[in-house]
Amino acid sequence: MKPGQTIYKIKEALGLDPETMLQIYALESYPMDAARLEAILAKPSRKIHQAASYEELGVFLDGLIRLKRGEIRNPPPEDAEIELDNNLVLKKLRIALQLKEMDLEAIFALGERELSPSQLRDLFRSAEHPKYRPCPDAWLHDFLEGLAEFAYDMK
Repeated sequence: MKPGQTIYKIKEALGLDPETMLQIYALESYPMDAARLEAILAKPSRKIHQAASYEELGVFLDGLIRLKRGEIRNPPPEDAEIELDNNLVLKKLRIALQLKEMDLEAIFALGERELSPSQLRDLFRSAEHPKYRPCPDAWLHDFLEGLAEFAYDMK
């Protein structure tokens, strides 16, 4: 999924308002302003729409963890180059929302994606592990769709 779509889906699923989203970026000392955020969240058909970067998505997810869980323990070094993929997006959301395996199974099921416990574990393995499974865009999309229903039930 594109970074902007992912940010938008998370915003919708968790019911985040623009002020909270700006606060999330501020927690990571990232210079996001209201106009840029509005452009990222705008539908692609609108003239003001601008694509989000993977850096903006990563900072947003790190800020969400900080907002929900507090200070991040053992953060990677400042100069560490980490490739943000769908598996890492899932991992960061799992951490931020303190989701357990049963929660993850339920969220995927709400998004009409049935995963066995072993398939689910394979998504969270290290990329070097022989049973690691890359998370396809469709699976992340289904997860975020399910999260919208799951988060609603959490309120």
